[in-house]
Amino acid sequence: MKTTASQTLGREALVNWPNAITLARIIICLPLFAFASSSQNSFWNFVGLGLHWALDGLDGYLARTLNQETRFGAQIDIIADRAMVAFFYINYLPTHPQLTAPIVIYLMLYGFVDYFLSNQFMQWGLLSPNYFYQADPTVWLFNWSTPGKFVNSGLFTVLVLTTGSALATVPALLGLLIVKSFTFARVHRLALPAAWANLHQPPPEPRLSLGELLAGRSRA
Repeated sequence: MKTTASQTLGREALVNWPNAITLARIIICLPLFAFASSSQNSFWNFVGLGLHWALDGLDGYLARTLNQETRFGAQIDIIADRAMVAFFYINYLPTHPQLTAPIVIYLMLYGFVDYFLSNQFMQWGLLSPNYFYQADPTVWLFNWSTPGKFVNSGLFTVLVLTTGSALATVPALLGLLIVKSFTFARVHRLALPAAWANLHQPPPEPRLSLGELLAGRSRA
């Protein structure tokens, strides 16, 4: 099994094709979103979103196919996903003010709550959230299985772009709120691996008197 931190710690290759594509996604898409904003041209905003989705799928595919999955790659992918989606919606909102409330709620759920949950794989020494079924199959199913990923990161945007209606997004937002609340509570109750649990219970810091501290410095 190649998904534990103990087996990959110190052996991760940061320079590989998946990581290069993730960084390229950021380098290419950010200027597109910036140009879309400065020119007030929604076409380039959608180009940026489309490239983000395409390259996001490509880096994940190559990571699995080439056996180049790394925890570093998983983390920059998580950051890139939220940054690209946030920039898209920042550009999208001025021309669709009726969607302000649902978009802000979605960005809070996706950009903060889901970001926190997506990084919990590190506590179990896994390579990415894709392997969270090793810690809890139910949490993985609702969040990082293929259907779970679509519901968590794609469904809301599809509803926004196809309906343009705030009301149409309510079921997706309610579903996300329920899933994230359930996930947060369930992950909080999961038992950590012994080696990682010990990190949460470090020995108390030594308490030195001022005299002992000064004596130690003078000896040094």
